[in-house]
Amino acid sequence: MSQKRFETIFFLSALILSTVLTLLVFRPYLTLLAFGGVLAIVTRPLYRKLHRLFRSEVSAAFLTVLFVAVVILLPLSFFLAALAGEMVGVFAGLRGQLTAFNMPEYLAGILPQSLHSQIPRLMEQALSLASGLAQSLSSNLIGLFSNAFSIMFGFLIMLISVYYLLKDGSRIKKKLLAVSPLADEYDEIMFGRISVAVRAVMGSILVLGVIKAVLAGFFFWVFGVPAPLFWGGMTGLAAFVPVLGVSLTTVPAAAYLLLSGHLAAGIGLLAVSVAIIGTVDNFLQPKLVENKTKIHPLLILLSILGGLKFYGFSGFILGPLTLSITLALYDIYEKQFRDVIMGRPPSDSELPEKSGDQVSVQ
Repeated sequence: MSQKRFETIFFLSALILSTVLTLLVFRPYLTLLAFGGVLAIVTRPLYRKLHRLFRSEVSAAFLTVLFVAVVILLPLSFFLAALAGEMVGVFAGLRGQLTAFNMPEYLAGILPQSLHSQIPRLMEQALSLASGLAQSLSSNLIGLFSNAFSIMFGFLIMLISVYYLLKDGSRIKKKLLAVSPLADEYDEIMFGRISVAVRAVMGSILVLGVIKAVLAGFFFWVFGVPAPLFWGGMTGLAAFVPVLGVSLTTVPAAAYLLLSGHLAAGIGLLAVSVAIIGTVDNFLQPKLVENKTKIHPLLILLSILGGLKFYGFSGFILGPLTLSITLALYDIYEKQFRDVIMGRPPSDSELPEKSGDQVSVQ
């Protein structure tokens, strides 16, 4: 083996090993960095306007991060804290509600005579379930508040990442272009697809939040939930919470109706929550994202559902983003590397032209 070949192999091995070790070091914060990147892409138009106004990267990035913290993170944090407190009150009061409400008499009036002997057992199971839910929720909330420092630290890391990605975004992009073995045209396609996918998904989430707020407010009014406009707005905010989503408000509302003796209304609210409010994104989000990314809605739906399963709560962003990058790579393969692999070097006419795919993220 020649000295030059040995040096090349050694260098590449060291490069791969150090990269893997660095990723392992960053692993606890990769999700936070990913969300920081998402917020940086979404808020970059605001950053550009502030940069033109103040002529300072530092001032523009700081004010943009301040906007993110004040307008997005803080209200959402206060909402989750308030909602958690309300849920504790709902579940902790289940035993008292069941005791105050003459449940045996109510059940005797709606159940067949043959089931009246089972009413004491049903009451016991209901009380046990209420106590178990209250205890479980209280334990989870205690754990949540005990980890409040870790949560706030995570928010801080995310905000810091947004700041530096905005401030140094152009330089980071130039560095990535310099080290990438692909032609700059193809790198631009990748950056453009990532930017379009992120903005499309975030835009769809915002639109769906408004739609769910309107639907929830309407059904809260139909089924007699107090303050339907307020709780509809709360449902719109809850829609931004992955996995749990609108169930954070619709389930306690349905529990309130059931415990108030409005059995049909409670069951009806649960039904529309599951069948309509909770599933509207499965039908609308793929179409909304398709309008921007030009990706088939079935692939988008599968990327969202599969992303939630594979990545966890961050999968609603990372799933479509992974799909978008993969399809961009296949486009590059079709335009350039397929002919190279087949022994036919591409002509100049086959090189990618500037198009809508190459959306600047600077």
